[in-house]
Amino acid sequence: MFAEREAEAISEALGTMEQAVEVLLEVGPAATPVALLAAGGREIDPCGETQRIVEAVCALSDLVLLEVVEHDTPGPWPQITVGRDAGVSYRGMPAGYELSALVHALAEAGRQEPSLSATSLERLGTLEGPVEIRVYVTPT
Repeated sequence: MFAEREAEAISEALGTMEQAVEVLLEVGPAATPVALLAAGGREIDPCGETQRIVEAVCALSDLVLLEVVEHDTPGPWPQITVGRDAGVSYRGMPAGYELSALVHALAEAGRQEPSLSATSLERLGTLEGPVEIRVYVTPT
């Protein structure tokens, strides 16, 4: 799936993991179907392509444990959840530049201690309730 250089870079990033990380990939019919076209005008199945990408990434580390759930009802599929407790969820196909976000989320979730500075951790400790952060990425 990946060129040799890409596979080596992904393996190197995942090589920093210190503990196993569970990945949940949910696929099924899209609530709002969108036609995606690859170069040459070939239509892409977002769930199928996402599953191929995620399986290929997960195969590069024995510490990444993948579970695939297929839904029959329309929803925000594909959706990738990294680590049961990490709270990182990715909706959409992690192709192109978005692939690095997935790989780095896996590497961070696989650390025993967060890579945040002591100052950042201290400031986060002052939060009084749950916080949800959403980051939107659009293809260009």
